Amino acid sequence: MKTLLSIGLLSVLSWLPKSTTEESNQWKHTREGDGIIVYTRGGESSGFKEIKATVTMDCSLQTMVATLTDYNNYKNWIYSTSQSYTVTKVSDFENVVYQYIDAPWPLSDRDVCMRIKLAQDPKTLNVTIDSKSENSLKDLVSGVVRVPYNFAHWDIVPIAKNKLSCTYTLKTNPGGAVPAWIANMFITDGPYESILKLKSVEIKKAQYTNAKNAKIKEKY
Repeated sequence: MKTLLSIGLLSVLSWLPKSTTEESNQWKHTREGDGIIVYTRGGESSGFKEIKATVTMDCSLQTMVATLTDYNNYKNWIYSTSQSYTVTKVSDFENVVYQYIDAPWPLSDRDVCMRIKLAQDPKTLNVTIDSKSENSLKDLVSGVVRVPYNFAHWDIVPIAKNKLSCTYTLKTNPGGAVPAWIANMFITDGPYESILKLKSVEIKKAQYTNAKNAKIKEKY
């Protein structure tokens, strides 16, 4: 198995069992650095923590959307993702995407099939991207645990020219038994490392900085 490198998305391996004594739904600061702040809180209806990360991206809306919708490239920046590709393009704003996640020994690898929807508010020009697991859209893979539930959300708010205020949230159930030490590692490292690579490497690539999408409007 691949050595652990890699959000949440985005990453579906950001797992932390909920403490039996934790009742508060307040976000708790978990990690901070490089302009990225990661929070966790008890899940509303599951035994797994929810994740939130905030960051300011120094790029245009066009660049951010191009980067986040290049699904075949997820494997290059999302934590522990070794495969990612579009299963079905429904429209310019909706795709079905497959993601394969390398898990550390002795866990089985995970995978997930997601319906990803992009939208832009016509008044504020804010962009949202919702990713929800729909596992019936792809056959199960032998020896791989299909993630039973995963929901990720991006809020992307233009605040100045080439400057975006971004919030990422994730709710997930990885399926199977997940030891606490692995859960702790992913919850602290996964979102931070993924967004750091997105910020420092991916949005600076020429194919994204030069991207033009007639359906996405810039505010500044």
